[in-house]
Amino acid sequence: MATWRAECWLGSSAGRQTLEVEAATSVGAKQQLERVYGAEQITNLREVRSGGSSISSESSEGFIWLAGIAFLLYLLVTYWYIAVPVGVVILILIGIGMNGD
Repeated sequence: MATWRAECWLGSSAGRQTLEVEAATSVGAKQQLERVYGAEQITNLREVRSGGSSISSESSEGFIWLAGIAFLLYLLVTYWYIAVPVGVVILILIGIGMNGD
């Protein structure tokens, strides 16, 4: 769900307040502001990012994995003449380990 922020008029006793709600859509956010806070007038309803960051923790974790894979591919392409013999040796050792029982 997204975080939505809006300027809301809550009546003469509370005045204008900036409120945030969690909702899947802007329509759901508006309904929550009216139902939960009793907002009479809602203006400037917009989706905001939590903590001021545009990257969530899930997407930053995915970005780290993607960057790691890209770096490994870079190393493989750059140092293929080392990676191929090392890979062959590792495969031979794995094959010996499986058949050595």
